[in-house]
Amino acid sequence: MSFNQFILKEQYEKVKGLGDRLELMKEQIEWKPFVPLVSKIFHGNEKEVGRPHTDELIIVRSMLLQGWYGLSDPELEFQCHDRLSFRNFLGFPEIIPDFTTIWKIRDKLKEKRIGGEIWNELQRQLDEKGYKIKKG
Repeated sequence: MSFNQFILKEQYEKVKGLGDRLELMKEQIEWKPFVPLVSKIFHGNEKEVGRPHTDELIIVRSMLLQGWYGLSDPELEFQCHDRLSFRNFLGFPEIIPDFTTIWKIRDKLKEKRIGGEIWNELQRQLDEKGYKIKKG
């Protein structure tokens, strides 16, 4: 753990004490089923060389934040740097993907029709736990 991560985690404790809903979601969701879904866009594709690998869980969690909060790609990048609750939800990564990385990965997921699988897995888990999503 870097010194920066240590400081951020210490600062996050106050946010957690105030009732962070994202922490609850982070704990309630089983994250392992998402990794193979996202891995499909990285592995076995020779065209994907050169760019650093972005952790699959950070991708999925970023997409969820974007969907839940209705954020554009640039705003998602900003909020992930600005909000302690978002950083905690992402797992306090050393590197937060920039908006072009998120955009390109989301396009690849759509192209391979994996985006829907991610949302379906999330909905399955929420239904299994009895959570209802309200929009409005």
